[in-house]
Amino acid sequence: MKLKIFIIISLITPFLFATKPKFSDNQIIAMTPHYFKRNHTSPELLGVNIYKTRQGRVYQIDIQVDRNRVNDDLGFAYSALTNMGQYAKKPIKQLIVVMHNDNHRNPPQICIGKAKCSIDFWVHQKGEYQSWYKECIHFKEF
Repeated sequence: MKLKIFIIISLITPFLFATKPKFSDNQIIAMTPHYFKRNHTSPELLGVNIYKTRQGRVYQIDIQVDRNRVNDDLGFAYSALTNMGQYAKKPIKQLIVVMHNDNHRNPPQICIGKAKCSIDFWVHQKGEYQSWYKECIHFKEF
């Protein structure tokens, strides 16, 4: 009987401690440019920051978008934020993408998204793009 319990415990124990690694804000900020450099179709990363507001912690990136690829660039940016943000030691509540374009007459567009909703779509592949676009994010101008 003791042998059975020992075997069961030794089989279950690795699963209890097999969690994702967690990184500090500084580590995530340092790793974000590498995520963008890995893919030759990624937009240019202009800046990255993690900070706290009254609503919770925010993970923000600034990107230079190509006017012909705005949706692709936004999708890549949110994919990066969700993939990197899920490893934060402290939970992130909001994801922000500031999209700068090459026409200086147009102000940057700001896309604000709910972290959990975006992680469910981009990481766990729950739902469809259109529902994520309608329910998880909203836009505002600078």
